[in-house]
Amino acid sequence: MQYSHPPNSPLSTLEKNWLGTLTLEVVGLRNQTGLINIAVFRGADGFPGDPGKAVRSGSFAITTLPLMIQFSELPIGSYAISAHHDENMDATLNCNALGIPKEGIGFSGNPKIWRGAPSFQRSLFEFTPSNTFVSITMKYLLP
Repeated sequence: MQYSHPPNSPLSTLEKNWLGTLTLEVVGLRNQTGLINIAVFRGADGFPGDPGKAVRSGSFAITTLPLMIQFSELPIGSYAISAHHDENMDATLNCNALGIPKEGIGFSGNPKIWRGAPSFQRSLFEFTPSNTFVSITMKYLLP
């Protein structure tokens, strides 16, 4: 069997310049109240809580369950996503006195949340022409 380029070879010039649409599915939302805040990061700087350092971010109305969000013209590469269900729409992740979030949180790769937010590496995924879909399951640590 012959390949146009060997498996695991460096990306072609066409692939390196590829811009695609990332489809994000957010599941496990406990209600349709408020907004979902999403931040897409290309590196660890700012992840997960500083959307000003994200390559894409936004607040989205929860119109359907599960919620589907698309980010267009995203270059091929490694990314991590953080999500926050801002139920009271104050643009803040509300926490109790111990620092435990009262609102839903989620991350690409759906890592376990243990003693704080996961690292960029634990939430990392590869966005490629053959991998354009990510699903995040929201987690509510308090009732």
